[in-house]
Amino acid sequence: MNMISEYVFEPAENGMMEKSGTDGKQKSTEQAIMEAAEELFLEKGYSQATTTMIARKAGVTHAMLHYYFRTKEHIFMKVLEKILGEFMKSFRTVMSREEPFWDTLEKGISTHFDFFMAHPRFASFLYDTIVHNPELIGRLKENFQPVIMKILNFHVSRIQEEIDRGSIRKIDPVQLVTDIASLNLSAFLLLPVAGTLLDGIFDANDDAFLQARKAEIIELVRSRLYGDMRI
Repeated sequence: MNMISEYVFEPAENGMMEKSGTDGKQKSTEQAIMEAAEELFLEKGYSQATTTMIARKAGVTHAMLHYYFRTKEHIFMKVLEKILGEFMKSFRTVMSREEPFWDTLEKGISTHFDFFMAHPRFASFLYDTIVHNPELIGRLKENFQPVIMKILNFHVSRIQEEIDRGSIRKIDPVQLVTDIASLNLSAFLLLPVAGTLLDGIFDANDDAFLQARKAEIIELVRSRLYGDMRI
């Protein structure tokens, strides 16, 4: 049974709601602004990306941008909600108790890694935002934390069930999930830095290298759980 319920955002506060209407031109303008904002926020960060830059890149006037989105923070929150919404949606297909434990965990590891591979700048962008603009992240906690906790609790409970059956080694389930998240995120936070310092050793922007890295992480987790046991 899928453990993640349909995810819907609550209306934004402080008057930060979308303009009414479903006109195709309006949707097209909103989409152009959102796409330009996402690219600039990921490239420059929240502080350095300006509404003037966003308007110019989207091909709209500054006044038109503020008609659809009252403030830069409003645009930022919508972009962040969009990306994190995609993250949550990607996990709906792997939260199943009907599949064997290892198949579900392996799929979860792969889904998590693949999301950041599809959004390679998002990990560093999120880290930068948490460090330099923590007030922006605080507003998202109420919406996202319950869903993240469902993902965490689902995997922790399945790991604990396998431990209780004697099917895997006795480990701390929370530590294992932390290991997985850390290993996956390091490929997009630490390896690009290390790759710059150690030019020629590996290329964190190379798809083949990243796929090999994902396979290595999966094998490390499998070995940690089973050792020489058969699965």
